[in-house]
Amino acid sequence: MVGIVTLTNADLTPLRLAADLGVWAHPALAAAPPRSRRKIHLDFHNTPHVGAVAHEFDAETFAHQLTAAQVDSIVLFAKDMHGYFYYPSQYGPVHPGLSGRDLLGEQIAACRAAGIAVYVYYCTTWDNYLAERHPEWLCFTRERRSYLPRFDETPAWTALCLSNGDFVQLMLDHTTEILERYQPDGIWYDMPMTNPDGECFCVNCLDAIRDSGNDPLDIDVQRARAQMLLQGWLEASKRHIEVIQPGCLVDQNNQTRLGLADRAPWLYNVEIEALPTGGWGYGYFPLSARLVRGAGIPFCGQTGRFHRAWADFGGLKSASQLRLETAAIAALGADVAIGDQPGPSGRLDGEVYDVVGAAFGALKQIDDALVGSVGVAEAAILVEGLMLSDLARPESHGGEQLPISALAAAKLLTEAHVQFDVIEAGTAPLDRYPVLVIAEGAVLSDKTIGEVSEYLAGGGRILHALQADDDAPRYPWLRALGLTSSEPSPFEPAYVVFDDARPAGDPSFEYALYDGAARWQGEWAGEIVATLAEPAFQRSPAHFTSHAQSPAAVRTGLPVAVHDGGVGAVAFPVASSYFRHGYHVYRRLFDTMLDRVLPSRLLRTGAGPALELSATVQRGADNDTARLNVHVVNFAGGSRRSPEHLEYYDTVVPRVDVDVDVRSAVDPIRVQLRRSAIEAEWERVDDAIRITVPKVHIDEVISVEFSTRA
Repeated sequence: MVGIVTLTNADLTPLRLAADLGVWAHPALAAAPPRSRRKIHLDFHNTPHVGAVAHEFDAETFAHQLTAAQVDSIVLFAKDMHGYFYYPSQYGPVHPGLSGRDLLGEQIAACRAAGIAVYVYYCTTWDNYLAERHPEWLCFTRERRSYLPRFDETPAWTALCLSNGDFVQLMLDHTTEILERYQPDGIWYDMPMTNPDGECFCVNCLDAIRDSGNDPLDIDVQRARAQMLLQGWLEASKRHIEVIQPGCLVDQNNQTRLGLADRAPWLYNVEIEALPTGGWGYGYFPLSARLVRGAGIPFCGQTGRFHRAWADFGGLKSASQLRLETAAIAALGADVAIGDQPGPSGRLDGEVYDVVGAAFGALKQIDDALVGSVGVAEAAILVEGLMLSDLARPESHGGEQLPISALAAAKLLTEAHVQFDVIEAGTAPLDRYPVLVIAEGAVLSDKTIGEVSEYLAGGGRILHALQADDDAPRYPWLRALGLTSSEPSPFEPAYVVFDDARPAGDPSFEYALYDGAARWQGEWAGEIVATLAEPAFQRSPAHFTSHAQSPAAVRTGLPVAVHDGGVGAVAFPVASSYFRHGYHVYRRLFDTMLDRVLPSRLLRTGAGPALELSATVQRGADNDTARLNVHVVNFAGGSRRSPEHLEYYDTVVPRVDVDVDVRSAVDPIRVQLRRSAIEAEWERVDDAIRITVPKVHIDEVISVEFSTRA
């Protein structure tokens, strides 16, 4: 875990503002040194089948295209995933299509002359060349297969095990050569994970696990070992680089997985690879960013220019689409990277850099609202689970998929305009946050249950939704709420009835709970918000009617949602159900329960969930002021999806006269719209100031400046 650091008075001003507003901002992020904010990740993987490489590369043209597109840093290739080097390495193999040319050296020289910072890319555990020549380094699956493709398959990626000391030493030797030749600003290690599944059955791993008295078939044991090997590589590479080139930054890809707090001491930064149309989706970066932000590690969000994923030659986003994606990344306090890949010729596509330039130019326009900004949180999603799980991309093990609950809760909180972090159990003080949302399906350890109980005793509040078959009475806060027993309803779907607590104007209707619910019995100390209804029978081959489920027949009176002001509890997986089914009822129930435990939110707007609000704090022009920056990002420009095509946001649908309420006990000294470069109108409404934004095209930044004088 990155510890709380000692700050100067000048650095404290945004943190004081955050505290005054009743939200949390991480001191380590406030104290982090400035970093480049507009990066190109220039992929360049080439097999010998492509023939000549970089034969159209021209250093002057290359540098001009980057500077014209407002690029301030770039990732250039030393060694690709096929195992080929792009400079005259003594280790080899150098890509044969280079014909002895030092492409990396030429690119670095061109970038340095243009004032562009350089990171050098190096692929680690995925290396086809080494995998073919060092079978003793291969990872093996539990089916006793390596990750090498069959001889009749098109070659794909491979997996080498970090348990092999000679392999690790070779990578460090390569690193030494790169650093001594080029002294880059940073090095960018790709694929440092042992393998995609987080487990390995090579002889080294089997022997080590058995010697420790553990079962190598236990996925928890495997993940613990994978974490140990990964952490060993992170430590070894960081220490190695610090000796050779002190101050060289190190990026290690793919770190947004559980166990991040243990790896944090060896990470300068976390770059979050998340090409939304390339399989990651639009929910991946926001959830992952909040996990990294909660750990206090500087971070960068990486999208791509591609319509799909890497090497999608001919795939190019529209300027408005890429502008929207980069604005959403910057809104969370992140630096921004855009992935590109030229063809083997090494020539950058002018059309690509026109689109990149539009996105980066838009970011540069609001640069003074981004420099030194730190995201704030008034809530946190609490997660606990399998080591190295990727919360934003649920995995499957033995046919069982890990819960999507963190991803789902993040979607609901974002649509409710709540500012939040994601924290792993046991890694951060819970009392940073007024409210905790406990991720559905998280089986909390006894230690974590104790910590949450202490948090509640100290005045904290929680929202806890459970799956139908969860052991709800295990949790003392639910027992204190009045719960005495829980069992799954035998009906799926079941139904929910809002009765008197329903949103104004809604009918007293039995809404379907498509993923079922629990039957909760108890003597309730709080308000029952919604109750359970059930059908007459469960649909089956022997007992059915019409096209789908039997309608509701019995209103049981058992609670589906109940709260006492400090604890809100829901007897079905409301977030996951909303994520799967998109039923508006689940979002409204979640919002209703959230209002019970977080009645006063930092930000509110009536503009709906398609308008995202993200808040950061930042030092003002002098040490006597600080700003709250509210990023308003307009996701209204989507399209109807067919079952096959990607989700994307291409059309600009401007929003006009958007009111944003900012909770504040004091009046601001100034309110500006940074994108529009105008002073904004505002008025006081109860405990908030209401700011009217005349128009939001793709994004706008509301800067609310406060005095921080005592």
